[in-house]
Amino acid sequence: MKWIKVEIPVRYKECDPMGVVHHSNYFTWFEMGRIQLSKEAGIDFGKAHNQLYMPVININCNYKQSAKFGETVIVETALIKPSKAYLTFVYNVYRKHGRTLLAKGSSEHAFTRTDGTLILRLPDHINEKIDTFFGGDI
Repeated sequence: MKWIKVEIPVRYKECDPMGVVHHSNYFTWFEMGRIQLSKEAGIDFGKAHNQLYMPVININCNYKQSAKFGETVIVETALIKPSKAYLTFVYNVYRKHGRTLLAKGSSEHAFTRTDGTLILRLPDHINEKIDTFFGGDI
């Protein structure tokens, strides 16, 4: 599995009054990792890549320890081998100092067209980019 890393400084607005990161922010961090991985694979969904969307159909997070204001976290994101027009990403969130595991998660995504119709097979140009990202090992 090829892991993409994103470093994120914990901002004050992400924390409760005790300086602990609110649980909902981990999903934002997952998205940051997923977008970075997609960009590195050459799939930029910010540009409505060929009129496709990649909606989240399932997401989860297993919290291990709390991140706190002033720390830096590292979000590692990997893509699981695609199945049809369905992608699964996995995430690990670490405290940068000491590399303590803070959370593990995953998200599942379908591909749809902009009109909402489901795509049942990955388009060839997307499949080729993913194959290249994996170094031909897909």
